[in-house]
Formats: sequence, structure tokens, C-alpha cells
Amino acid sequence: MPRLFLPALVLVAFCAYGRAQPVTPQAARDPGPPFSTAIDSELPDGDDVWAAAQETLAKAGSELEALRALVTVVNLQRRRGDYTAGLTGARDGLARARGLGDVRLQVDFLYLLGRLYWNLTDYPHSLESHLEELKLATQLADDSVLARTHGGLGLTCQRYGRNDDALQHFKLGLDFAAKAGDGRIRSSLMNSLGNYYLGIGNHDQAAVIHREALKIREGYGNRRAIAESLTNLGLIAEARGESAKAIDYLQRALTTFEALKYRRYITNTHRRLALVLRKAGRPDEALAHLNTALAIAGTLESAEVLAEVYQEFALTSEARGDLAAALDYQRKAAAATEQMRNERDRQRMEELRAHYGAEQRELEIALLKRDQELQQAELQRRRAQNLTLAAGLVGGVVLFGAVIMLQRFRLRTERRLHAMTEHARERAEVADRLKSRLLQIASHDLKVPLTALNATAGLIGREPGDAATVRRLAGSIQADTARMRSLVRDFLEAAAMEEGNLQLHSAEHDLAEIARSATESLAAAAGAKNQRLTFVPAAGPLPAVNADAERLRQVFDNLIGNALKFTPPGGVITVATGEAAGWVHAEVRDNGPGLGPADFAKIFSPHQPLSAKPTGAGEDSTGLGLFIARELLTLQGGRLEVQSQPGSGAVFRVLLPVAARSDPA
Repeated sequence: MPRLFLPALVLVAFCAYGRAQPVTPQAARDPGPPFSTAIDSELPDGDDVWAAAQETLAKAGSELEALRALVTVVNLQRRRGDYTAGLTGARDGLARARGLGDVRLQVDFLYLLGRLYWNLTDYPHSLESHLEELKLATQLADDSVLARTHGGLGLTCQRYGRNDDALQHFKLGLDFAAKAGDGRIRSSLMNSLGNYYLGIGNHDQAAVIHREALKIREGYGNRRAIAESLTNLGLIAEARGESAKAIDYLQRALTTFEALKYRRYITNTHRRLALVLRKAGRPDEALAHLNTALAIAGTLESAEVLAEVYQEFALTSEARGDLAAALDYQRKAAAATEQMRNERDRQRMEELRAHYGAEQRELEIALLKRDQELQQAELQRRRAQNLTLAAGLVGGVVLFGAVIMLQRFRLRTERRLHAMTEHARERAEVADRLKSRLLQIASHDLKVPLTALNATAGLIGREPGDAATVRRLAGSIQADTARMRSLVRDFLEAAAMEEGNLQLHSAEHDLAEIARSATESLAAAAGAKNQRLTFVPAAGPLPAVNADAERLRQVFDNLIGNALKFTPPGGVITVATGEAAGWVHAEVRDNGPGLGPADFAKIFSPHQPLSAKPTGAGEDSTGLGLFIARELLTLQGGRLEVQSQPGSGAVFRVLLPVAARSDPA
């Protein structure tokens, strides 16, 4: 759900920014200290600062002083990884700031709420907090505050995979920071922008920006900010293959984070050191860092951090040759990711349910009042008529009541018909949009094979007597028609899934045999691209799975076909099967270009081609294969997992539970 309403919310943010409101009287009287613009950039660090902040809060002589001290305390709680306590303090501070009517303090607490929700991977609430912050920050007309606000929005948009929106917010923030002459907030925004370029693989641009940010931060001596810049330079060095330089940067950053006792930063730095060491061929050293990271991650209440640590555990275990441990950690990573998503969905559902319940109660109260007013009016009218018309008008009153009842019945019928008509219209519009989208894709993707068919038919017509040529061209026609049949099947499957009309016929089957058959059928296609496609069976027989064999074969056709399509000539594709912890699995591995961070945000969305391009002439991608494969597995109680990094190939793992067998009577 969050991905669906993100563009609208971002549009609201820009609209709110474009309609600047006048500063409120309270804000004009008490603009607040300049400290508030630097929550995320210039706050000192260390236990002495934490103790001083708590003491300042305890000794505050007024509500205004207490709230300003609370801003510092909450921000330090966020830095130290005490997210739950920080969230409670920020909510309390926001409510009290609203009571005072202090706009600047409201902006500060909304910013902290947005960042805390971000730390807890609750991105919908993070975005909502920053958007409300932007409305109030516009009223203040303070360039430093606006710069910080756009920075928070950019970070949240980036986690949604909305890179264009994130880049626009970062650039807006830098413009405001330049107007304000605020070097601290500028360095913070440069840090975010450098990470943006690192995420899209522009290492040179990222390195230039992070070095400049480090230089600014060294100028004002913020240890946490300097360590953050060193971390990012270490990640750039790792991406460039400079492992020694990366380890040096990260070790320097880790020393600072440990001195400051910032648990989230310590955990992530140990994990990143493990990644560099693993890639440098030192998996045992990497494992030691991961054990330290896991011990701290368990205290953070962040499913996202835990999932990232488990993911690196899986990769490191695989590098050490411990495949059983790798699979176990991969499952733990998947469980942590699922927990993160479920928690966000649960919170959102609770809010919607509470909101709906409040609206429903208000509506029921309004209807009850209206009914009471109508009943009272009707009683008064009838009483007046009885007094003036006496018994001779009783029949008229009865007739009038019947007319009213008939009119009410007619109105209810009209409303019901109107609601049915609206529902039918909405369903028709959805169907029409789906039809238009499929027709657009079909007109594009079927154009090439149809053109080839037409050209082939022309060649046959010109040389009908050349049997060898006719046989070769007939083979081309068969290949083109098979390709069109596959496209049409994908379109129909996607439409059936979106409408919920897909039928399954399940029975017990051998997953390994279906995977083997799919591999053998595509061996010729691999040979045509000079690729090596191999099947590696499990060490022993695998238990049966309960599945639709035809649909399961379709899953393997899509996954192996994708691997052939995106792996360059000379590449290797391996299909392997196995069993673990009540699941039967099959993996399709390739050594193609791999997937980047932006790909994972849309990998299973329909009609969303990924960054990798087909490597063979005439090959294309509809963006439906992975969507169909995952949906087919989900409908059969299975899962589709993916593991990939840019330049390191990809692994798609099909998992189905072992079929339950009843004991013989």
C-alpha cells in the first residue's frame, strides 16, 4: 500500500511548499533558538552531553525551556538507538508544543518523529510526519529549517525506491542551505546526496561529494558526522574493489561510534566490515564482526537492521562453504523482513480501523439526531393538524403519511440503484484500464515477431522451390509463433491474477523432475547463445510437493528463460535442487549482471522491467515473468526468494512445503 500513495503524498509536499502561509503571531513573537535547525548536523556527542541534556530537562524553569531541552534529549535517544523512548518523547513534545502554539518546536518534533519512524522502518508515518513538518516550516520562512525538512523527505522517498523524488528533495534542500549559508546542514544534505549517487552506481560523483562533506565536517569537529562520512567513503572504496582502503575507513568510523555508544551505527559498521572482508576472501574474520553485530542488533527493535545482518550472515556462510547455515540465515532474513512488513501493515490497519470507527460513530450520531428531529417535527405537525382539522382530516393525515412512506421507499430504491451503478462503473473502468495496458504492451511486444513472420513468408514466396531454405524459414516461423504464444499467455495469466480468476489443479509431484524437464527443454536455447545450462540434482530423492505441475513448470520456464535472456553469451546457468527444514527447494543461478537496489523496489511488480537488458538479438522483456512466477508460487503455498548484488549474478530460489502424508490406517 505505501508505494501506491507515495506519489500523491509527494505532490502534496510540493503543493504545500508552493503555497506558503503567513507566519503565525506566536511564531513571530518567539522564533526560537537557531539550535533547532541543526538537530541532525551539529549536536555534540558523548555520555557527558547525554547527562547534561537530561540535567537541563530536569531543571527547566518553564514549559518552553522544558520542550527545547526535550528536543535535545529525544535526538540523543535517536542517535543512541533508543527508538521507543525517543518516539514516546517526540509524541509528547509535539502535543505540548501544539498546546503552546509554538510552530518552531512543532517543526522540530515533527522532524524527529519522521526520522524515528524511518529508523523503525515505518516509512508511511515517516513520510506523513515530514509532510506536516514541511507545511509548518514553510510558514517559518527559515531557509535552514526548509533545507533540513527536504533532507528528511529525500531520505524517506529513497527508501520507497522513488529515486527521482528523493533527488529533487536533496537538491531543494541544498539550495535552501546555500541561501542560509548553513555549512552544517549543507554537509548533512551532501552526505545524503552522495549516498544517492552511491546507490545508483555513480561512484566517482559519490566520492567527490563525500570528500567535500568530510572536509566541512572536519571544520566544525562533529565526531559522529565525521565517522558517518568515513563510513560512506569506505563503502565507495568497497564498490571500487579497494578492500584495504575500505577496511581502513570503516575501522576509523567504528572506533568513533563505539566511543559514542551509538548502537545502530556500531551494528551497521560491523556488518559492512564483514561484507568487505568476505569479498576480500577473509570469511572467518567477517564472521567475527557479524557475531558482534547480531548481539547489538537484537537490542535495537529494528527488524530492518536485523534482516540486513542475517542477509550478510547467509552470504558469509555460503563463502565459507557452510550451505546449511547459509540457508538457515537466509530464512531468518526473510522472516525479519516479513515481520517488518507485517508490523507496518498492522499499524496502518489499526489506524484505519480506528479512523473508520470514529467516522462511523459520528455518522450514526448524526443520523440518530436527524431521525429524532424528523420524528419531533412530524409529531408537532400531526398535533397541529389534529387540533385544526379535527376528525374530518384524519383520513388526509393518513393519506399524507402513506405518500411520505412511498416517497421514502422511492428514494431508498434510487440510492440503492445509484450505488450499484457506481460500483459497476468502477469495475468497468478497472477492466478498461487493464485492457488498455495489455493492448499497449501487446502492440509493442508482438510487433517484432509479426514483422519477422511477414518477412519470412515473403522469402518463402520468392523461393518456394528451395527446400533447405523453406525448412530453415519454417523453423523461424515456429520460433516466432512460440514467442508470441508465450507473450499472450503471460498477458492472460497476469490479467487472471489481477482479477482473481486463476484456477489451480494440485496434486503430489516431484519438484526435481519438473525442474529437470524444464532445464532439458531449454538446453537448445542455451546452446544457441553459447551458454552452459546444467542441472544439479540433490544427493538423494526429495519428498513430494503438493502443486499444480503445469503452473510449476511455467515458474521454471520463466526463471530459467530470464537467466538465459539476461546472462551474456558464454555464461553459466545452474539449476539445483535440495531439501531443508520441511521445504523442498530449487535454485536457478546465473552469472549475469545481477540486480541493483532500485531493482529490488520493483522486482515483483507487473509491467516493471528491471535495469538489466537482454543480451541476445531480438530478445525483450515484458516485466511480467517474475510477477507471474511469484504469484503462482504464493497461490500454492510456496515462496520465491531472490539474492543478488550488482555484477555478481542472481539466485532465484523456489520453495514449496513438503506434502503432508496421512498415516496408513
